[in-house]
Amino acid sequence: MLVRPGILFSVLLVTGGTAAAQPGPDGIEWVTVGDVGNPAYQGPGGLVVGRGSVGYEYRIGKTEVTTSQWLGFYNTFKARPDAVPESVLPTPIIWGASIDPDYSGPGTRYRLNPGDPNSGMRAVSGISWRMAAMLCNWLTNEKSSDLAAYQDGAYDISTFGYSAPGVFTDQLAHHSSATYWIPTLDEYLKANFYDPNKLGPGIGGWWQQPNMSDTPMTYGPPGQGMANSGFTLPQSGELRIPLMSYPGTYSAYGVLDSAGFTQEWIEDRYVVENRTYRIFDGSYWSVSGPGIDTVHGFGADFPSERYSRVGFRLASSVPSSGTLPVLLWAAYLGTRRSRRERSPCPACTALP
Repeated sequence: MLVRPGILFSVLLVTGGTAAAQPGPDGIEWVTVGDVGNPAYQGPGGLVVGRGSVGYEYRIGKTEVTTSQWLGFYNTFKARPDAVPESVLPTPIIWGASIDPDYSGPGTRYRLNPGDPNSGMRAVSGISWRMAAMLCNWLTNEKSSDLAAYQDGAYDISTFGYSAPGVFTDQLAHHSSATYWIPTLDEYLKANFYDPNKLGPGIGGWWQQPNMSDTPMTYGPPGQGMANSGFTLPQSGELRIPLMSYPGTYSAYGVLDSAGFTQEWIEDRYVVENRTYRIFDGSYWSVSGPGIDTVHGFGADFPSERYSRVGFRLASSVPSSGTLPVLLWAAYLGTRRSRRERSPCPACTALP
């Protein structure tokens, strides 16, 4: 993986066991990761050893954040008289939307690209870690249109800054009260590499690849390869392949698209040579290489940086069981009436 001034690390990642995705009222398709207190990764890979155990149930996006999901957030704060400036919330570098020419204000409104029927399912890329945190704030605040809704909730953006070159001051972890956040390293690893039934019913273990395999994947277009990485198509067609185009490549928990499309921001920081970085993981579009999607490989960069290859997926708390009877009763009533990189760094310090 390519990383800012030459940083690519060997780190731990964990995969997950099987669970059906649940489309949510928030417009996000989730998978639930259970198997609370799973054993940490103990295989090869240096710094990944001892990570990946999660002591609670949580949800993670079945795919990376889509253009449709980002569009609602972006228009909330761009199509208004006091629009959030580009210096704070810039436009993604790669996504399936563009300025709506039929909108006359206030602010600027964006729409899905009309010539692309799959534009809503294109991965959002070219966003910073801080931009990802703002989406988590908005979702935690139940998609409120108040300006304060993107400023805090999961992460307090007033903490965003640098105390010295390469040393960020951003809030390190999401508020315990947040309902949406950027996945932690342990959460990401478990969801993608841990399998609660790898060694037999109820006997868990770790895979090296995010598709319940220890064999490196073959990359190529849908129908030919296993992930959207390591190839190009005419007119950058690989960028327009929609998420969920590789339904046969999934983790034990049912997570899709961890390999290919974009590299994904992780909440954890990485410290090396007195500089602090945020982690990202996975291969992306046209670039792949030996080990890039293994459990023990990741990259990192400063949280303010944006690159066309980097996006993210969401993590969330599991709705309380107290809401389940209401949801089931509502579904029943509805039925009655009518009948979802670079090489490893040898001098890396331990993750906090």
